Amino acid sequence: MTILVLFLKRYCLVVVYLLLLTPAAMAAIVNNNHLYQKTQQISQQLAVIRAQQNLPALNSEPQIVADKLAIHLVFKTQQLNELAAKLQSQHGVAATPADAIAYAVIRPRSVMPYLESLEQQLASVTRKLQLAKTADIERPLGKSVNDVYQQLVMIEQLFADLLEREANVALARNLTIIKGDLQQISQQKDLPLEFASVNAYQNREVTDANIVAFQCLYLLERLFRQLAIEPSKPGRLPTAESNIYQLVDTTVNLRAELHRAKTLLQIEQDSEAQAQISVTNANQAYAQLEQLRSGLLTMVGAKAL
Repeated sequence: MTILVLFLKRYCLVVVYLLLLTPAAMAAIVNNNHLYQKTQQISQQLAVIRAQQNLPALNSEPQIVADKLAIHLVFKTQQLNELAAKLQSQHGVAATPADAIAYAVIRPRSVMPYLESLEQQLASVTRKLQLAKTADIERPLGKSVNDVYQQLVMIEQLFADLLEREANVALARNLTIIKGDLQQISQQKDLPLEFASVNAYQNREVTDANIVAFQCLYLLERLFRQLAIEPSKPGRLPTAESNIYQLVDTTVNLRAELHRAKTLLQIEQDSEAQAQISVTNANQAYAQLEQLRSGLLTMVGAKAL
């Protein structure tokens, strides 16, 4: 009887080991190295499309990013999905709608489907242009979330001149969603929320607006502590002067942080995405972000800056 029990235990261990080696089990193992490899493949696709369109190769200095989470990767990839959809339409390919972002804990394996969707969007364009398939890229080692996010920023740059990115439209849309998310949180947690009137400004630069956007990230960190939500660090303001795309990127991170908070608070409803505000220049962007900051200040019970 004892021998039979030992045999059955060993048999079960062998079965479990074989199951772990199956493709399905292997596919479930996704880390930042896999994500980085996928971003390199996507960059290669865009480089081929740029070459076919007689656009120069880009060798810009990569932006330094820090303190990113997997949720930030998802939101940044969704932004790129929307750009790829415009590129599809521009070349007569049916545009692939961006996937909705789930209200769930986001880990590296959760990011991969969004990257794969982006890769497939670009593949549809390369097929339409009858371009050769890009070469396989070897998987790197030791990559972090920040490394992957840096690659996504560089992918965004590769869209330059391939299409009109409409950064002001994206900024207005993001700010509308952010304000809607704050309203949802204030209602559920019975927190005060009041947005100040939008002021008129002159001589503001995009960097000024981005500084206010980062102040909003720090205020979110403070709000999360009050809500017993583990805060993440806001990262760092870009060195030198900020451009409009970096400002949009900051609002993408604000959206990601609020989505993370709503997930933990079980507010599983997207805010209205239709922009009702106008952001056509740095002065208007500064004014809108100042208004957003005023709302966050009321939520955390702080005095106006």
